[in-house]
Amino acid sequence: MYAIETENLYKSYDGVSVLRGLSLRVRQGQVYGLLGPNGAGKSTLLHLLLGFLRPSQGELQIFGEPDLDRVRGRIGYLPERLRYHLRYSAREYLRYLGRFSDMAEPELARRVEQELAAVRLTEVADRKLSTYSKGMLQRLGIAQALLGDPELLLIDEPTAGLDPAGQREMLDLLAELRSRNRTIFLTTHYLDEIDMLCDTVGILSGGRLAAEFDVQSLRVPGRSVLISVDRLGADLAARLQDLPGVRCRDREITLLPNSAALQAQVLAALLQAGVAIISLAPQGRPLEEIYMRVVRGEPAELPAADPPPGLFAPAGHPDALAAAPGAPTIVELPAEPAPGRPRQGDTLLRELLGGDPDADGGAGERNT
Repeated sequence: MYAIETENLYKSYDGVSVLRGLSLRVRQGQVYGLLGPNGAGKSTLLHLLLGFLRPSQGELQIFGEPDLDRVRGRIGYLPERLRYHLRYSAREYLRYLGRFSDMAEPELARRVEQELAAVRLTEVADRKLSTYSKGMLQRLGIAQALLGDPELLLIDEPTAGLDPAGQREMLDLLAELRSRNRTIFLTTHYLDEIDMLCDTVGILSGGRLAAEFDVQSLRVPGRSVLISVDRLGADLAARLQDLPGVRCRDREITLLPNSAALQAQVLAALLQAGVAIISLAPQGRPLEEIYMRVVRGEPAELPAADPPPGLFAPAGHPDALAAAPGAPTIVELPAEPAPGRPRQGDTLLRELLGGDPDADGGAGERNT
């Protein structure tokens, strides 16, 4: 059974199309990452799945149910930017949310303490939120999303605005969620999040699912590898350069195209010669290369396999190969006119507020 299904989903704001025929399926228990540049419609899709917005056209279902009101209690949501009443403590905030959702004691108290511990905030749970860092507030956001013990977790840009330490902490927490056997659907434009967390990645481009991959299939040796060493004599460099695809310069050795066999051969020669290896770094990752080509509307080949798995290319492109049944392709879409085009954030906000541009955005204080 699928946790999420959309079929030919369209959404427009003020006549401007954001989603244009989006069809995707997310299996229960899967961690699915949706990649796309800013403004691609990722947040719009989440708001449709939550029932905050209604589709302009098309269908969507959560756990096979088209009436989202019936499954709302089975969904947890972490927005990109949470709003908090900063005068509350973390424990007070979670208890307030639980009571608002009709959670009863003593279950509410148990769930609050369980999730505070899960996001490592127990020791600071009675401090006011005004004293929290951005990373701590984002961890509290995970706790609130999990408070009702949801089966499906929707996460919007989980590490946006965090420093490198906060990003790593957030990724570690999300990785721990995999052990809870929940379905996780996250949107991002950071490739590291996809590589670390996800089973499947979809790329949103032109308002449609332009490509979809099994993340494991992308975990192959980099197409090019740079090996740095402490020294590299002329004789050894000459011997290495006799190998196909090896180039030496100063104390650096480049393997292009790289392969596991070539890596092993070069490393064995270096170790036999007593050369210290300082670093071995892939130059360019398959996911990054595919993503950049997809968003430019270019054919994007999957990493080499045996047999070759095919090619994602624009419909009708001469390089396009037959794909597996149901596999998405990049679809060439007409460009939207640039002059006078409203920004998606403005139109989304007005629709969420019922079309009133002067409406109050809410009393909650916003974390800055």
